[in-house]
Amino acid sequence: MTEEQRTLLEEFDKKFRALLVICENQKKKIAELTSQLHEEEARTRQTLEEIKSWNAKYSDLLTARAASALYGDVKSARKQLLNMVREIEKCIALLNG
Repeated sequence: MTEEQRTLLEEFDKKFRALLVICENQKKKIAELTSQLHEEEARTRQTLEEIKSWNAKYSDLLTARAASALYGDVKSARKQLLNMVREIEKCIALLNG
């Protein structure tokens, strides 16, 4: 092997090792970003569940307000809603039984 070939081989070896280091760094970065992505996806799912919960509560509040407007005061509206819930539960029990 000539000196020129040895020099080229050493240069190739240095560049190849540098490329391997870059590859390892990129693998680490991909792993970190994948982990962050999973965390953000979980946070997004949790936020969507919270939004659904708040929408359900808002809908319940609107129903309660509409019922209170129909029945005059809050106590009688609550009583009417409880009666409706009991009736619905009875119907469900009959369907399941």
